[in-house]
Amino acid sequence: MAKVTTIGAASSQPDREEMLARAAAMTPRLLERAEHVENTRMIHPDTVQDFWDTQLWSILKPKRYGGLELDFGTVIDIPDHIGRGCGSTAWIYTNLICHDWMLPMWQAAAQDAVWKDNPQALIASSLVVTAGCAKSVSGGFELSGRWPYCSGIDPSDWMMIGAMIDDEGPKRPLWLVAPRGEFEEIDTWQVTGLVGTGSRDVQCDAVFITDYMTLEPKETRGGPTPGTPHVPGLLYQLPVLGLFPHLLIGPMVRIAQGAYDDYVSENRERRSTASAAKLVEQTQIQMKVAEAGVLIQAAWVLALDNIREAERIVAAGFQPDVATKVRVAARRRLCRTNCVKTVQLLQSVIGAAGNFLSNPFRRRFRDIHAAGSQIQVIFDINGAEFGRVELGLDPVNKAV
Repeated sequence: MAKVTTIGAASSQPDREEMLARAAAMTPRLLERAEHVENTRMIHPDTVQDFWDTQLWSILKPKRYGGLELDFGTVIDIPDHIGRGCGSTAWIYTNLICHDWMLPMWQAAAQDAVWKDNPQALIASSLVVTAGCAKSVSGGFELSGRWPYCSGIDPSDWMMIGAMIDDEGPKRPLWLVAPRGEFEEIDTWQVTGLVGTGSRDVQCDAVFITDYMTLEPKETRGGPTPGTPHVPGLLYQLPVLGLFPHLLIGPMVRIAQGAYDDYVSENRERRSTASAAKLVEQTQIQMKVAEAGVLIQAAWVLALDNIREAERIVAAGFQPDVATKVRVAARRRLCRTNCVKTVQLLQSVIGAAGNFLSNPFRRRFRDIHAAGSQIQVIFDINGAEFGRVELGLDPVNKAV
């Protein structure tokens, strides 16, 4: 008898395979809710609860706070199924669970402040450090600024914010965690793609943030962090700046996979309105489907290989060298190229049926281009660094 996965049946400590099965069981519900998500510009409230019931929100949270503490590769695997159902929901999900991965790098007091009394607290973010100012004061900082792109703010309780430190020393970046209620929310998210992420602006003026709720990004380059004595797992010693952009890749791969699945399933029996011939018999369509399928598979493999390489480096106690950093970054950006190209290839042979707003492919087309517009994943902007290093030149970006 085949195993049946019930969405509400959550065991105390499920493994990776069980969590993948639970995510797969969610896909039909997410497909049904996708139009509602786009119309309301926010994650469906029933989905928020479903993710708690299935423990999907908890995959990267430390065990000491009721989480599962699974490996980082789950940010690629689990959004696989979520993204096939709804791209906006996958984007929100991946963003928020990555903050569960980052917070354990803060001091223990910060982790307790967020999770001790409310283990189900979720954290949204805008880590655009140039958008805010953190003025050094006694015992902490006064935070002011206006930040864009706060994806997933609707179900969240806290904000993780980036700012530049304003004191007598050189300006340097800082990450701060504060209650969502400290910020005014500005509804700026009127967009064509990833509409349901609710990625609106927030702002605040002179909000006090105590020292232990802050962290300098340089402390998250790989290896022990201020939070390691409290939560010592290898997961929480992986490099943030090297891996955080992968949270963008996971949903992109699955938006592209969803578009591919839609196209293939809808066109197997489809016939030309002009000749009544089966479209799948056309060599051009066969070639586009073949190329699109291989591009998605390659993106998947590249993304997972990057994560595994980072895990090996940190486990060995090393810091990645420049060559490794630019190689990982180039492969990550090629993932984005593959995902966007996949959907564009299918769009070129979808026919007039693809123009209807009711066609799920149209939403996926908008979503993949919105996701692919992120500067940090565009190969043409950043890929030359890899070529320079391979040819024996120093990278232009000295921060690599």
